[in-house]
Amino acid sequence: MKGWREPAYLDPAARWPRRVDAQALLSPFDNLIWFRERTERMFGVRYRIEIYTPAAKRTHGYYVLPFLEGDALTARVDLKSDRKAGVLIVQASHAEPWATDATPVRLAEELKLMAGWLGLTSVRVEKRGELAVSLANALE
Repeated sequence: MKGWREPAYLDPAARWPRRVDAQALLSPFDNLIWFRERTERMFGVRYRIEIYTPAAKRTHGYYVLPFLEGDALTARVDLKSDRKAGVLIVQASHAEPWATDATPVRLAEELKLMAGWLGLTSVRVEKRGELAVSLANALE
């Protein structure tokens, strides 16, 4: 690819889509982000799972899921489920510099979907991270 120092390969039969309209919360073990160096090269995001990092030294949270929006990683959320209360808790929410006004709305949709998938009835956003206020508003 243009601008990359390392070799990159693309099947000659591969077709470039005109537009990528995807949105998904990605597990730290998702194939798209598993190889961290490639993730940084492709998306401009340095992603690390911080479960073994002492709490005071964590940047984004304990178990952070990147948010894929279109063809970019635009946000990160640290999630926890309170099954007893039926709540998916967004402990921290951070936007990447290229996130747009649509990011909190699309992320809210995915969080509601995940809550339902986990059998939870609601989503609550804690006030940690620059995306927290707009994400909480999008969930209302």
